[in-house]
Amino acid sequence: MRIAIVGVGAVGGYFGGRLAAAGEDVLFVARGAHGRALRTTGLELLSPRGDLHLYPVRVLHPGERPDRPVGLVLVAVKMYDLAAAGPAVAALAGPDTLVLPIENGVEAGEILTPFVAPARVAPAVAYMGGQVEAPGVIRHVGTTARLVFGPWNAGDELRLAPFAAACRRAGIDHVVSPAMAVELWRKFVFLAPFAAMTALARVPAGGLREDPVLWARTRALVEEAAAVGRARGVPLPADLVEDRLALIRGLPASMRSSMLTDLLAGRRLELDWLLGAVVRLGETAGVPVPESRAVLAELRAALGAAPDAQPEEGLRTSR
Repeated sequence: MRIAIVGVGAVGGYFGGRLAAAGEDVLFVARGAHGRALRTTGLELLSPRGDLHLYPVRVLHPGERPDRPVGLVLVAVKMYDLAAAGPAVAALAGPDTLVLPIENGVEAGEILTPFVAPARVAPAVAYMGGQVEAPGVIRHVGTTARLVFGPWNAGDELRLAPFAAACRRAGIDHVVSPAMAVELWRKFVFLAPFAAMTALARVPAGGLREDPVLWARTRALVEEAAAVGRARGVPLPADLVEDRLALIRGLPASMRSSMLTDLLAGRRLELDWLLGAVVRLGETAGVPVPESRAVLAELRAALGAAPDAQPEEGLRTSR
């Protein structure tokens, strides 16, 4: 099937690269230094699961229309660039195109609504670590690289069968889930607290676990995020809090959140779409989130002392 990747960073570059290497018809939407490198030297993927170098690769500028319809669009930009990426997504999408936003927050579908009919959006979650090491070069960190995707409405899974088949051909670990609201919040309940606390304390996972105060605050954030999800009607498992904390305990001690990596590199953060969303959605749901509010305020105060870097040229590709 023809697949377009909007946001050729760690996530989009990894999965797009694997799909293209398996023979799928893949278009990469990029510009700036990253786009130029893709055009001139191709896409290089450095991964414990196998390196690859793709050349040539087909690259479109954001907003450029392809010569024939795209069956599926994977959107993997940073959350703060998602609305700006909307027109590029719309330019690729025909009447039968499915759009899979692989985003860190839980509001991607709403953000894309002005550009894509909600019935054509199928949420997705990615579990992997990585970074853009240089223009055109993606480094996969660790061995986990898994996609979870599915329709909003149970029973519509057949619409995603062609993409699931493409993932099988590419050797991509994947799950087609009939309960994507739960899947989105399972990741969000882990990621929003983990990202915020590692960024606030400027420590990796091991630093959170080893400091009793930091660990207690992390637990409180996880509990509050789960309470917000339940108040919004998401049927989260009863053991979700302990499960998410166990996930953090099991991470390599040196594991950084992408937010901490961005902070140390002076890049803009997804804070308003992660912990900021916990506070904002908690307010609308009437759920008290005092620890989330406090950590958010501390992070914003800390960021006020340093420049909040703006997106680089074109669509950001650091996811």
